[in-house]
Amino acid sequence: MLLKQTLLYMPAQIVGPLFQLIAMIVWTHIVNDHTLGVITLVTATHELLQIGFLAWWSQFVLRFFGRYDIGGTASRFYPTENVILLVSVSAQSLLMVAMLRWVIAPDADTALSTAAICYVVTRSFNLYIAERARVRQQIGIYSVQQIIGPSAGFIIGVLLIRWLGQRPEWPLAGYAIAQFVATIVVLPKLSFSFRFRPIDRGIVRHALQYGLPLIIGGGLGWVGLNASRFIVNDMLGVAAAGLFAVGYGLGQRAAAVAAMLVTAAAFPLAVKRMEESGSEAAMKQLAQNSALLVAILAPSVVGMFVLRTEIVTLLIAAPFQQATLAVLPLSVLAGAIRNLRAHFGDQVFLLHSRTRMMVAISSIDAVITILAGTVCVSLWGVVGGAIATVIAATAAAATSFAIGFRAFGLTLPGSHLLRILLATTAMAIGLRLIPEATTYLMLAAQITFGAAIYGIVLALLYAPMLSRTLRHRLSQSGA
Repeated sequence: MLLKQTLLYMPAQIVGPLFQLIAMIVWTHIVNDHTLGVITLVTATHELLQIGFLAWWSQFVLRFFGRYDIGGTASRFYPTENVILLVSVSAQSLLMVAMLRWVIAPDADTALSTAAICYVVTRSFNLYIAERARVRQQIGIYSVQQIIGPSAGFIIGVLLIRWLGQRPEWPLAGYAIAQFVATIVVLPKLSFSFRFRPIDRGIVRHALQYGLPLIIGGGLGWVGLNASRFIVNDMLGVAAAGLFAVGYGLGQRAAAVAAMLVTAAAFPLAVKRMEESGSEAAMKQLAQNSALLVAILAPSVVGMFVLRTEIVTLLIAAPFQQATLAVLPLSVLAGAIRNLRAHFGDQVFLLHSRTRMMVAISSIDAVITILAGTVCVSLWGVVGGAIATVIAATAAAATSFAIGFRAFGLTLPGSHLLRILLATTAMAIGLRLIPEATTYLMLAAQITFGAAIYGIVLALLYAPMLSRTLRHRLSQSGA
């Protein structure tokens, strides 16, 4: 079931994040460091606003909407949903303008403010609709929300820059247009209501009880993820933030792309096991999920590290190369650690409705990022910001896993992890033995070669187990 659902979700999990990676690379060639810095800080700020004003509700919906839907009481849910969405996007818009004018770009004009508001509103709806679609396993709706915004938005943004100039509002406007289209396209397929009354106070109370710790924990998690950007901006200037953003963003996106290949389908299956069979079954499902997650993350991180020189030299514009080469390996490592924690360790607390524990863990991430970031940036400049994120991500993940193992019976799939380690090591050795890529074609060939080694070795290591499973199924069918 996990593999089947993962394959169905895969187009959305590949195309959208892939275009985010492409955008990060292309922006280095067509905009200056100031514009890139503004774009990066606006999108990072919206991530914080999303956590504070909507992600808590999205997580509640992902975890509990099925009860209302299956129980035939969804009509109680929709008016409350509408009110929360309206309040959320209104508050996010006001705060985005305030952050834009006071922190990110004090010289921001009406055009930039309007583009930022449109980006915030449409992006919020895309993210929420995608999460609600996961509950019902409406993969088509989910795919539209994940693909159209990043892909079409990037293309429109590039065209606007070419036609109207290197101003930060044009990429934001491009994404807003595409995200609006993605929302409109799926509305006929969504179950919703136009009513705003009555508001079900019981639903709101339950959502706040479940989601309030997620607001705090998510906000602290955002600090851990993005504080280095703002520390670099404050200590070294917005141009340095733009330089830092390329390597840091590329590494984080690379890890997220790898993780998202398997995470969309994984958590809903764990929720289903929890509802139907209890905690032990859910923990076993999480262990299976983690094996698939590590199988994607491990070769991605190692491959990015081994091929970092070729990737940066061939893909990143010259003014950004030096900083990117130094930041990228650290960033992708921190991103992998954070994704493993988010999609494995922390999901224990979501399943058991113990979301307050996530606050403590996210506090570790946030505090260490700020303290280590301040020290490391002062010592090593933009590279210091990446070093701080690795330190913080490791400390928070170690805490999350330790609690999960001891208090909730979480386990690691040891035999799977050993096979993945051996296959990843073989891939790394193989990539080291071939010449350095000097063209895009050679780089593509290197990536293909590494993936082939990894896949072949992994297949050989799993062959005995697959053979036993096949023989067992054949014997059962024969009986």
